[in-house]
Amino acid sequence: MEKRQLSFDSYGEVLQEIESLEKTGYEIKGKWSLGQACSHLDYYYRGSLDGFDHMFPWIVRLLLGKPALWWYMRVGDKEGNPTAPDSVPPQNVDEDKAIRSIKDSLRRLASAERLHPSGLFGALSVAQWKNLHLKHAAHHLGFLIPKT
Repeated sequence: MEKRQLSFDSYGEVLQEIESLEKTGYEIKGKWSLGQACSHLDYYYRGSLDGFDHMFPWIVRLLLGKPALWWYMRVGDKEGNPTAPDSVPPQNVDEDKAIRSIKDSLRRLASAERLHPSGLFGALSVAQWKNLHLKHAAHHLGFLIPKT
């Protein structure tokens, strides 16, 4: 069984996918459990909602961040691509806590009218953040195969 090719149009669909995996159980095709994937995604959700602790210098955001965003939105993510060390979840993550936290963030994102800049990509509109978050969720949740 391979990684699933998911696509989300709303934060509600991401929430439904998480709840479905939580209910049915899942097989891991990547490196992370549901709790770890939720913890990782929530790091970026909360950063866009509340601000990131680390911002790359403006020149890096301009020269590397904008082209990286363009590439990511067109090509997508690949397994093993580098990520912010603070976003990497521990092996023993509390899955229930991670799921509760991401559910809260998804609800907040659904009604957000303004979001903080990305540490790498810089200032993004709410629509750009939404597209980025949905694509990122599809990538990570695609490695979890629902049990039937």
